Amino acid sequence: MKEYSKDTIIDFKETDRFLYMKLDSFVQMLNTTSMYHTVSLGLSPNYMEELGMVWVLYSWKLHLSEGDYYAKKLTFTTFALFHKDIYSHRYFYVTDEEGNMVGYALSVWIVIDKDRRKMVKIPAPVKEIYTGGLDESLSLRQDSIVKALDPTPLKKRKNVEYTHEKLIELRFQDIDSNQHVNNTVYVGWAMESLTTDRDETYLIEHVPEDMSIVYKKEKLPGGSVLVKTELKDNHSYHEILDEDGCLLSLVEILWKKRKTDGI
Repeated sequence: MKEYSKDTIIDFKETDRFLYMKLDSFVQMLNTTSMYHTVSLGLSPNYMEELGMVWVLYSWKLHLSEGDYYAKKLTFTTFALFHKDIYSHRYFYVTDEEGNMVGYALSVWIVIDKDRRKMVKIPAPVKEIYTGGLDESLSLRQDSIVKALDPTPLKKRKNVEYTHEKLIELRFQDIDSNQHVNNTVYVGWAMESLTTDRDETYLIEHVPEDMSIVYKKEKLPGGSVLVKTELKDNHSYHEILDEDGCLLSLVEILWKKRKTDGI
C-alpha cells in the first residue's frame, strides 16, 4: 500500500511545561502530514471543493507511547484505505531516529456534497490517486497498525457519573479556515476540564497514552462550550456541548503516570 513520510523535529511550542509533547500538538502533526501527503500527490489543498465536495473528519483514535521528544526528530508516515465507498481510513505511524515506533493513529473521514450538505460516495478517481491504483495489500507494519486500531467509533455512554464540569469560552484562534473550531481544539478542551483555577494536579501527574474522539457537530465562532467529564482511575470520558446543550464531541482518554524526573 502506497504511503508518505515526513520528518519533524519537535519544537518547544509543541511541548508542555515539562517538555512533554502536547496531545493536541501531536494531532496537529498528524494533520500536517496528511496535508503534505495530499500536496505530494499533485493535489491542491482545496481539491475536493473544486469537485463540489468537502472532506469531513468523523473520528480519531491514537496511541502515544511516550512524549519526551523535545528537539528530537520523529518520522510521521501515513497511508489511506477506503471502505464501502463512503469512509476514508487514514492511518499513521510515528518512528524515532532509531526506527522504533512511538505512536500510531487512525482518522476516519467522510465526504459531503458542499451544496446539499449530505454524505456522498468518495469519487473513484480520488481513491485511485491515493492508492496509485494498487490493491490494498499491506506491509507487515501497516497490517499491525490496522489491527491495533479498531475503527468502531466512540459511543455516548448512559448513566454517566460526572466528576468535573468546565465552561470554556471560545478564543478567536480556535477557529480555522473552515470557519469552525479546529479539530485539535477539542483535545485541549477535554484535557483542561480536569483542571481548575487552583488545582492542576491531575495534568501535572498524568499524561495521555490513548485517545478516542468523535465529532458530532461543528462549533461556529463565538460563545462557549461546556465540558462534562467522568474521571475513574486512569480513564476519562468527556462530553462537549454547545450553549444550547447540543452534543459537539465525545472524547475518551487513557492516562498514565508522568515520569517524575525534573518535576
